Amino acid sequence: EKVGKHGADLWLLTMMEEADTKAAAGADNGGAKAVDPKAIRVNIADALNEQDLVKFTVHTQTELERFSKKDFQVTRLHEEFVWLFERFTENEAMAGYIIPPPPPKPDFSASHSKLTKLQYGDAHTPKEELDKLKSEIQSEYLAAFQKTVAMHEVFLIRLTSHPVLREDQNLQVFLEYDQDLSYKVKSKKDKAMGFLKGMAKSMDGSLQKHVDEDEFFEGQKSFIFHYLRMIRDAQAASVAKVRSRDAVVSWMQKVGVTMVHLANTQHASHVMSEMMRKTGQVHVPGAQHEMKLAAKEDLKMTDLLKYYRADSEASKDLLSRRVKALQTMKSTELALQQAKIKSKKVLEAQDAATAAKDRYESITKSAKDELKVYKKRRIAAFRKGLIQYTQCQIRQSREVFSLMKATLAELKDMQASGTA
Repeated sequence: EKVGKHGADLWLLTMMEEADTKAAAGADNGGAKAVDPKAIRVNIADALNEQDLVKFTVHTQTELERFSKKDFQVTRLHEEFVWLFERFTENEAMAGYIIPPPPPKPDFSASHSKLTKLQYGDAHTPKEELDKLKSEIQSEYLAAFQKTVAMHEVFLIRLTSHPVLREDQNLQVFLEYDQDLSYKVKSKKDKAMGFLKGMAKSMDGSLQKHVDEDEFFEGQKSFIFHYLRMIRDAQAASVAKVRSRDAVVSWMQKVGVTMVHLANTQHASHVMSEMMRKTGQVHVPGAQHEMKLAAKEDLKMTDLLKYYRADSEASKDLLSRRVKALQTMKSTELALQQAKIKSKKVLEAQDAATAAKDRYESITKSAKDELKVYKKRRIAAFRKGLIQYTQCQIRQSREVFSLMKATLAELKDMQASGTA
């Protein structure tokens, strides 16, 4: 399966690019669109799904002299996106910045399993119904594929639009090096260690217990913990809503097929059978409208909540790194006092204390700016998402109303012709 210049509803991608650019600039310069000479414009121009692998064609345009070309593209796998994310998280120089969450791993198992069941399904199922179900599964798969492409593109745009992150050498290698990156496939031991680190990180209560002397960071900490609880509940409610709407679609299709089959068992010229057949047939476009709405809800609400839950976790990680830097600074200051008392290794302790203090102050300064940008980006995202979701609901409601109105008119005509 291949997607070129994917034309799906990639509103999230555009929103992220616009919000990050405006937030980083701090203002819109009075409406004037200034060209940033350090800009790196990146997009995924193409994507190819080969069995269990998705190959992304990353296209880059830039005027920066450190790149060998102004316009170039490379092919990357999902694991290489993860490699890039890990390089940023391991880089101590990036400790004071929010590292964008990595894109989720492509997963088309649900669509593949449905297609497999359909191929080995009931032999008595009519060909028309099988073709319709196959088309729906393919549409579902294509939507998931385009969404996965969009999330990988968002990750790169977040990095290349950031004034500091875009200067990283590993990002340049990712964008420019036209060979496979020498990333290491994680073994079972590495995965187990990663799982244990994740568990230890989730159980670490040093940030939550810490009372910050700076009111800004104390307020940000309280907000993010509360926000994460709220967004987790909202995400679960959104997933349940989409699942319920999918169930409605399934039942509408079954009811429609059953009514048509029941009408076909009656006399062809009987008015009741005609009306029943028409009522059953209208369930098909009705179910399609509900299916579209479910897809929009999944994209515009569930995925938005999921993404900003991950982004909020990244903001919390930034606060955790700052608290650890503070703890390191205090421990080095204590070690310096002990060294002065003992008159041993005073210079080494002095250097360590100075370095720890400089690191803490650097993280504090950049973290404050990052959290302000995060707020602007989050508000812009949810505002746009809610507006587009509401517009989609209004549009779908109008289409369903027109469908029901036309169907009622046809049923009245059938009834009138039957009594004449």
